[in-house]
Amino acid sequence: MKSKWVKKLLAACLAAGLSISLLAGCGGKGGEGDGNEGAKGGKEVTDAQKFTWWIYQTDGAGTYYEDYKDAAAVQWVNAQYWDTENGGVGTAENGTRLQFDYIVPISGNEQDNFNTMFSTGEYPELVDLAASSENPQAMVENGWLMDITEYVEEYMPNYLALLDANPELKPLVSVQGEDGSPHYYALYRIGDSVRDPWEGMMYRRDWLVEYAEPTEYVWDWDDEDVQKNGHPEVTPLSEAMAQNNLNGWKKNEVTEFTATPGENPDEDYTDNVIFPSGTEDPITISDWEWMFEAFDKAIADRGWSDDTNAYCTSISYMGNSTLGDIVSSFGGGNGYYYMKDGKASFDGTSENFATYVECMQNWYKKGWLDQAFYTRASDLFYMINQAGISQGKVGLWSNYHGNSIGTLIRQTCLDERDQQNAFAMPAALPINDMYGSEEQMYKEPDALYQDSRIEGKIGVTPKCEEKDMKALFTFLDWAYTVEGAETLGFGLTEEQANSVELNPDLYAEYGITCSYSKKTDDEGKTVYVPSIRVDDPNAALMGATQGSRMVAGLALNGTTGEYYKEDGTPAVYRKAYQLWGKYKNTGGISDYTGLLSADESAELGKVQSQVVDYMGQNLPRVIMGEMKWEDYTAGLDKIDTGTIVGYIQKYVDLAK
Repeated sequence: MKSKWVKKLLAACLAAGLSISLLAGCGGKGGEGDGNEGAKGGKEVTDAQKFTWWIYQTDGAGTYYEDYKDAAAVQWVNAQYWDTENGGVGTAENGTRLQFDYIVPISGNEQDNFNTMFSTGEYPELVDLAASSENPQAMVENGWLMDITEYVEEYMPNYLALLDANPELKPLVSVQGEDGSPHYYALYRIGDSVRDPWEGMMYRRDWLVEYAEPTEYVWDWDDEDVQKNGHPEVTPLSEAMAQNNLNGWKKNEVTEFTATPGENPDEDYTDNVIFPSGTEDPITISDWEWMFEAFDKAIADRGWSDDTNAYCTSISYMGNSTLGDIVSSFGGGNGYYYMKDGKASFDGTSENFATYVECMQNWYKKGWLDQAFYTRASDLFYMINQAGISQGKVGLWSNYHGNSIGTLIRQTCLDERDQQNAFAMPAALPINDMYGSEEQMYKEPDALYQDSRIEGKIGVTPKCEEKDMKALFTFLDWAYTVEGAETLGFGLTEEQANSVELNPDLYAEYGITCSYSKKTDDEGKTVYVPSIRVDDPNAALMGATQGSRMVAGLALNGTTGEYYKEDGTPAVYRKAYQLWGKYKNTGGISDYTGLLSADESAELGKVQSQVVDYMGQNLPRVIMGEMKWEDYTAGLDKIDTGTIVGYIQKYVDLAK
């Protein structure tokens, strides 16, 4: 059942899109001129209702239109009347129109353009703050932005309701005054949930079918204790058999793996692979190690055993990712600054991190871990050894979902068999079931790369002081409603599209009546059905009908499970979103470091440089067995990480 807050959130997303639309400055019936002619009633837009918005690159520019004001959602927004007394969309009799124009810097030149605007004082009324090196409070103190607290509190009930329903977000979007009251210096685009992940772990499923040997026993998920505890009494299987304790295990009925690719494997692929955990997907460290044995066979069969680009898996050149990811599979943490139950800490010397290092030492010793991992300093954590991955020489890796998942990897594989049969399946981060003590086992990963629900922010400059702030903030608040979120984030419904004369009319030009429609599935969930599927040659057209470049508002990301899109995304991609989003990032501190003052940020940067340099030089040596763990931690203890922990804790306490 949808809560009132969720409905408000959806509306906010629409509003964000609408704000972009308003900035466009054109629309309504007629669609020509300054935007005054298009609205029913013909009420004139005065200078007080005209706003210019600095935004990033426009969707569809140069392909579907030349100016952002021509986006369908923007045209619709500019044609509306905003009910400043009751909020939301009004009528010609009770509402006020707004007109938005846009400044779009040349792609790649955004930072310089932003800095030049403020250094010369030639900035518009509204600005996307993604390019700002200062936080909003500092920009207010410098006189570049307005303190918008009074307008938020008087004209933005939907925004405030969203924050009240998500109190953990309040300290991220406001500043507490000396009297304890919040001050608002910017408006933040807020997701109802995190966005679908765009990268994650994937592995060669076809290699498992061909080379993996089914284990004699697998977890028995019908067992009462397994259902209660989430695992058999003893794991992994080798240890359970050594102790002669198979409580929670059952005989594996699968003795040979086979696969049916189907005519379209990305949609139809099936097989009977079952992991030691008794599931069709790998969920544990021992599942991964079982895969590695199969990958070793595949690599040897292709004559790549001495190829440094061929291996089972890899890690960052410095030995771990400070974001966490697989590091947090060993009881939680990231080997860096970490959050647990409201308490900040430095995790680089913890037992959890030591257990992670122990596992990596074992993988390196057995040859499963990339033997040259420490040399790949130029590779981003999700793009390690792209040459080896694309050539089909790696068993398990992290990558973009659009680079090598499903059958995509076949296009660049070297081996002829792989060109015909390669299939990359997504995997969630694993749960440790075999290293360390009980404190490090059977815990869900909690520190991982995951987008923040805070997706951007806009500032209101002093150029607005003589403008109609009541109408402006009525519109901005509408962006934090479900209707607003749908309109700005998804585009126009058929009813909305028919209510104005669009010029240009991309819907008519491409033979569709709207951006999307809605229906309800058998479980009562809302289903959004885009008019153009993701596999359509004109898939980018949907972005050209939306208003999300205005940034402010609610974002409907869909990972709440209360609604979803039915847009033609292949099954292997849908599975990737599900598995990559299986665990939530509760241990990351990036949202809090963004709140640090200038002096605190400078100190963080200084200490961070020392920590990263020390890790990069010494942690690989520990993993490779060239340095003792005790010696490593002794050197790390000499760096003053405690001061940074104190800074982070201060802002965490404010959030609490």
